[in-house]
Amino acid sequence: MSSSPESGNVIFYILLAVALLGALSFAVAQSDRGSITTITDDKARLYAGDFIAYGDTLAKAVTQMRLRGSSVAALSFAHPDAHADYGTYDSDPDNEVFNPAGGAVIYAAPEDDALDSAGAVYEFLSDNEIEQVGTTCGAAACADLIAALSGVKKPVCVAINDLLSVDNPSGDPPTDGGIDTTRFAGSFGYSKTVGDEVSSAALEGKSAGCFYDSGSAAYVFYQVLLPR
Repeated sequence: MSSSPESGNVIFYILLAVALLGALSFAVAQSDRGSITTITDDKARLYAGDFIAYGDTLAKAVTQMRLRGSSVAALSFAHPDAHADYGTYDSDPDNEVFNPAGGAVIYAAPEDDALDSAGAVYEFLSDNEIEQVGTTCGAAACADLIAALSGVKKPVCVAINDLLSVDNPSGDPPTDGGIDTTRFAGSFGYSKTVGDEVSSAALEGKSAGCFYDSGSAAYVFYQVLLPR
């Protein structure tokens, strides 16, 4: 018995519908996957504002502690959730930035949604100087105390610079050869100057900003806590 043309058409349309449904499901899955790694401009600006505000809070706390008599060498970023290199929390309360008796800053972890790599934390660095912030001499005597967050998403980095009036050349953050990651533990060294390259000239004289670290292939937000 031969099948009618109508039944053949029905089968064709069923197969076409299945194919279209499969294509739609794939497109939705890809869209959902993309939403994990990208954020809206509004969210980027919100996160940027949070990072800038936190950096400013840290800088003001360090200034207040210095005015109350804390020496630079005594300053501590110890906290139970911070790296052991920063010392033991509550062993010297008056000089600890995250201790209620010291700087009284709340130790905060950045939102993973604002980061390329979840779990990144603020680091407090001792072996870098920012070009023309404080004195620039390429030596430990001029190294600045810096808070840095590596792994920021590019849109957040761009938004940080927009809010801080740091130029984003051709819409991209400035590029620098890198930032040294030696943690501050009471003394300074010298390894790198940030903002001394043609590609990072927009950072010159900027106490805070965001740039692409070509050494680690990551976007880095920084805030100078103590210019020297």
